Amino acid sequence: MRIACLPDAVRIGLKALAGATLLVAASGCLATRSWVNDQLQPITTQQQHFQTQLSNLHLERRLVLDSTAGPNFAFGSAALSPNAKREIDQFLGDLEGSTPSGSAASDRVFVVAGYTDSVGHEAYNYDLGQKRATSVAGYLVGQKGLDPMQVRVVSYGASKPVADNSTRSGRRKNRRVEILVFQEKIATGS
Repeated sequence: MRIACLPDAVRIGLKALAGATLLVAASGCLATRSWVNDQLQPITTQQQHFQTQLSNLHLERRLVLDSTAGPNFAFGSAALSPNAKREIDQFLGDLEGSTPSGSAASDRVFVVAGYTDSVGHEAYNYDLGQKRATSVAGYLVGQKGLDPMQVRVVSYGASKPVADNSTRSGRRKNRRVEILVFQEKIATGS
């Protein structure tokens, strides 16, 4: 008779253990959500600050690195050509000369946007656009000394063509990176 009771006791014990585990797991999930929210708070605050910052900025200058003046990005490549590096160097030199007196270059935000032609899958093109933008941003920070906090990278992949992707020259123009330089707005009194 005791043997017949043992399975009931085991079953009751397992149910109790399962119930306790479920209770601990549920309370752990609640604690985890709170912990995640606490961890995300600095990122959320930084994102809100960046959006506020962008609303106070205006587009100062723009450089488009595409293949119209030479092969800046080969098909499927994110490598910067010597021609692209020269264009970036010249652009930054012109930008330094245009800094108004009383304004600091550190007030600028550089948005580096990567684009591709429409050949290939959407995910591949997004990654390639990201690699191209990251390559340019790496050059700006690593070789030209820009503050990494001033440089933002974004990929549009093939989603924003500037030319017809059904032609060879159009695809070449769409394989590009744009460097957008934003400067803080200067309030004028009336």
